[in-house]
Amino acid sequence: MLTLLAALLLAQAHVHDAPVHNPPPMSKEAAPKPRGSNVDLAVAGKTSQAYLAKPKGAAKGAVLLVHEWWGLTDWVKHMADELAEEGYLALAVDLYQGKVTKDPKEAQALMQAKEEKWGDAVEEAGLEWLKAHGGGAKIATVGWCMGGGESLKASLNDPKDVSATVMFYGHPIDDVAKLKTLRGPLLGLWANEDKGIPPATVADFDKALTAAGVKHEFHAYDAGHGFANPSSGAYQSAAAKDAWATTRKFLASNLKK
Repeated sequence: MLTLLAALLLAQAHVHDAPVHNPPPMSKEAAPKPRGSNVDLAVAGKTSQAYLAKPKGAAKGAVLLVHEWWGLTDWVKHMADELAEEGYLALAVDLYQGKVTKDPKEAQALMQAKEEKWGDAVEEAGLEWLKAHGGGAKIATVGWCMGGGESLKASLNDPKDVSATVMFYGHPIDDVAKLKTLRGPLLGLWANEDKGIPPATVADFDKALTAAGVKHEFHAYDAGHGFANPSSGAYQSAAAKDAWATTRKFLASNLKK
């Protein structure tokens, strides 16, 4: 299960997602209808369904996407579709076994109930799928909120297969020994008004990555946790567009053959 401290920090970060302030995800602006398809991943003797978005031609890179605490929503699938338009093979995994919610309290409960070993196995299966079907393309991980921390964890659990890591306001770690195992660079996108992952925590992460010798770049915005999601009460259009453009540039630079 997610550690209690990490769960509490992420819950605190979502102050903007209280029902009074924030309509359920996608209720303000529905995400476009997903254009991809579903694939089954074999995970610990079970099946986990993931969302697949394919590029028109040969993949110039592959990306594993990890969802927010809401679950694998159409918005995350849309982001996979956008990456496919850019020429990437994009696979969005599901850590909640099909459950999706619009309620912050239920989202917190789902996040806290997530079985850590299961989630790790799902991410590993996703990376293996991309490795098998990507035609030799380099692989990156991308995640938002809870998924931002999971993006880092997936890269740490399987560093040999990951060439780059992207974290949107995800829970960081400061274990230098663990961070040293990362083989590729890391992009961190942060919110200066984040209550659960404040600038001081980001600064500590920066120091740990530097001590570990991990190439990284951080960008911080005067926004709250969840600023990249159009339905979030913390959504900031300018910050979201800049962060996504930065992500695209980072992926293009680090996944090229």
